[in-house]
Amino acid sequence: METQEQFSRRPTRSLEIRRDRYLRARGGTAKFLNLYCSKCNTWLLLYQKDGDGRLLRCYLNRIFAPANLEALQYDPNIVKPRDMKPLLCSGCGEQVGIPTLHHDGRLSFRLINGAFRKKVAADG
Repeated sequence: METQEQFSRRPTRSLEIRRDRYLRARGGTAKFLNLYCSKCNTWLLLYQKDGDGRLLRCYLNRIFAPANLEALQYDPNIVKPRDMKPLLCSGCGEQVGIPTLHHDGRLSFRLINGAFRKKVAADG
Protein backbone atom coordinates (compact mmCIF):
# COMPACT_ATOMS: atom_id res chain seq x y z
CA MET A 1 0.00 0.00 0.00
CA GLU A 2 1.33 3.41 -0.94
CA THR A 3 1.64 6.26 1.50
CA GLN A 4 0.34 9.74 0.69
CA GLU A 5 3.93 11.00 0.34
CA GLN A 6 4.77 8.36 -2.27
CA PHE A 7 1.60 9.08 -4.20
CA SER A 8 2.17 12.84 -4.20
CA ARG A 9 5.55 12.45 -5.97
CA ARG A 10 3.87 11.02 -9.04
CA PRO A 11 3.27 13.38 -11.96
CA THR A 12 -0.22 14.80 -12.24
CA ARG A 13 0.16 16.40 -15.68
CA SER A 14 -1.24 14.76 -18.77
CA LEU A 15 1.48 12.80 -20.52
CA GLU A 16 1.96 12.33 -24.22
CA ILE A 17 3.79 9.41 -25.79
CA ARG A 18 7.04 10.35 -27.51
CA ARG A 19 6.69 9.34 -31.13
CA ASP A 20 10.11 8.97 -32.72
CA ARG A 21 12.24 6.48 -34.63
CA TYR A 22 12.67 4.25 -31.58
CA LEU A 23 8.91 3.87 -31.19
CA ARG A 24 8.46 3.14 -34.90
CA ALA A 25 11.27 0.57 -34.81
CA ARG A 26 9.46 -1.35 -32.08
CA GLY A 27 6.13 -1.65 -33.85
CA GLY A 28 4.57 1.72 -33.06
CA THR A 29 2.98 0.68 -29.76
CA ALA A 30 3.81 2.20 -26.39
CA LYS A 31 2.48 2.37 -22.85
CA PHE A 32 3.39 4.11 -19.63
CA LEU A 33 4.60 1.96 -16.74
CA ASN A 34 4.96 2.83 -13.08
CA LEU A 35 7.94 1.03 -11.55
CA TYR A 36 8.02 0.11 -7.85
CA CYS A 37 10.70 -1.35 -5.59
CA SER A 38 9.92 -5.02 -5.02
CA LYS A 39 11.42 -4.89 -1.53
CA CYS A 40 9.53 -1.93 0.02
CA ASN A 41 6.92 -1.07 -2.66
CA THR A 42 8.15 2.54 -3.05
CA TRP A 43 7.28 4.19 -6.38
CA LEU A 44 10.47 4.64 -8.43
CA LEU A 45 9.65 6.16 -11.79
CA LEU A 46 7.26 6.59 -14.69
CA TYR A 47 8.57 5.08 -17.92
CA GLN A 48 7.40 4.88 -21.54
CA LYS A 49 7.77 1.28 -22.71
CA ASP A 50 7.91 0.95 -26.50
CA GLY A 51 6.78 -2.28 -28.14
CA ASP A 52 6.08 -5.69 -26.69
CA GLY A 53 8.45 -7.78 -24.68
CA ARG A 54 10.11 -7.72 -21.30
CA LEU A 55 11.33 -4.58 -19.58
CA LEU A 56 15.10 -5.06 -19.52
CA ARG A 57 16.33 -1.48 -19.35
CA CYS A 58 15.08 2.08 -18.87
CA TYR A 59 16.41 4.54 -21.44
CA LEU A 60 16.96 8.01 -20.04
CA ASN A 61 14.95 9.63 -22.85
CA ARG A 62 11.91 7.54 -21.85
CA ILE A 63 11.81 8.43 -18.14
CA PHE A 64 9.02 10.94 -17.44
CA ALA A 65 9.18 11.21 -13.63
CA PRO A 66 10.45 11.93 -11.00
CA ALA A 67 12.06 15.21 -12.02
CA ASN A 68 15.57 14.26 -10.85
CA LEU A 69 15.65 11.18 -13.12
CA GLU A 70 13.92 12.95 -16.01
CA ALA A 71 16.59 15.69 -15.86
CA LEU A 72 19.40 13.18 -16.48
CA GLN A 73 18.67 13.15 -20.22
CA TYR A 74 19.34 16.91 -20.43
CA ASP A 75 22.47 17.01 -18.25
CA PRO A 76 25.48 17.86 -20.47
CA ASN A 77 27.86 16.28 -17.92
CA ILE A 78 26.35 12.82 -18.45
CA VAL A 79 27.80 11.30 -21.62
CA LYS A 80 28.96 7.87 -20.41
CA PRO A 81 27.57 5.31 -17.96
CA ARG A 82 30.32 6.08 -15.45
CA ASP A 83 28.93 9.66 -15.22
CA MET A 84 25.69 8.23 -13.77
CA LYS A 85 24.95 6.74 -10.37
CA PRO A 86 23.12 3.40 -10.06
CA LEU A 87 19.34 3.52 -9.85
CA LEU A 88 18.50 3.11 -6.17
CA CYS A 89 15.21 2.89 -4.32
CA SER A 90 14.61 6.11 -2.38
CA GLY A 91 12.81 4.14 0.33
CA CYS A 92 15.18 1.31 1.22
CA GLY A 93 18.32 1.98 -0.83
CA GLU A 94 18.04 -1.27 -2.82
CA GLN A 95 19.86 -1.16 -6.17
CA VAL A 96 17.33 -1.45 -8.99
CA GLY A 97 19.37 -0.54 -12.08
CA ILE A 98 22.94 -0.30 -13.36
CA PRO A 99 24.02 2.52 -15.73
CA THR A 100 24.86 1.24 -19.19
CA LEU A 101 25.26 2.36 -22.79
CA HIS A 102 23.04 0.50 -25.25
CA HIS A 103 24.50 -0.45 -28.64
CA ASP A 104 22.33 2.22 -30.33
CA GLY A 105 24.16 4.92 -28.34
CA ARG A 106 21.48 5.71 -25.76
CA LEU A 107 22.22 5.79 -22.04
CA SER A 108 20.04 3.58 -19.91
CA PHE A 109 19.67 1.73 -16.64
CA ARG A 110 19.91 -2.05 -17.02
CA LEU A 111 17.27 -3.27 -14.60
CA ILE A 112 18.09 -5.94 -12.07
CA ASN A 113 15.73 -8.87 -12.43
CA GLY A 114 13.44 -9.17 -9.41
CA ALA A 115 14.37 -5.77 -7.92
CA PHE A 116 11.28 -3.98 -9.28
CA ARG A 117 7.59 -4.43 -10.04
CA LYS A 118 5.71 -2.70 -12.79
CA LYS A 119 2.12 -1.62 -13.35
CA VAL A 120 0.57 -0.07 -16.44
CA ALA A 121 -0.11 3.58 -15.65
CA ALA A 122 -3.63 4.94 -15.95
CA ASP A 123 -2.44 7.53 -18.51
CA GLY A 124 -1.03 4.92 -20.86
